[in-house]
Amino acid sequence: MQLLPWLVGLLLTMLALVFVLYPLYHRLPTHAIQQPVSSSQSTQADSEQAARSALKEVELDYQLGNLAEPDYRSLRERYTRRAFTAMKSRHSQEDELDALIEQRLRQMREKQNEATRNSDE
Repeated sequence: MQLLPWLVGLLLTMLALVFVLYPLYHRLPTHAIQQPVSSSQSTQADSEQAARSALKEVELDYQLGNLAEPDYRSLRERYTRRAFTAMKSRHSQEDELDALIEQRLRQMREKQNEATRNSDE
């Protein structure tokens, strides 16, 4: 009879310990582990996200009445410009990457065609 309270206490202690330590050992979600991102891409994504977040905050502050209209307009314009600049930079980098991929594909196709011609001879 004396053993049962000890077992229940031990079980409750183990459950509490698992509950407390779980956040320290849980894995990242799978969408966060998709592929490595270069530092310039992550910096651009961070600046774009920061500008979008700032726009949302400015809009909320204005709607709550914490910002006067002239301040709201100037801040909205500033953060909109930042977001567009970050997006434009990201898109130009993506275009450069697309061009590089196309160039490499052409080179690979040329080599493959050349190898096919050589094997036919």
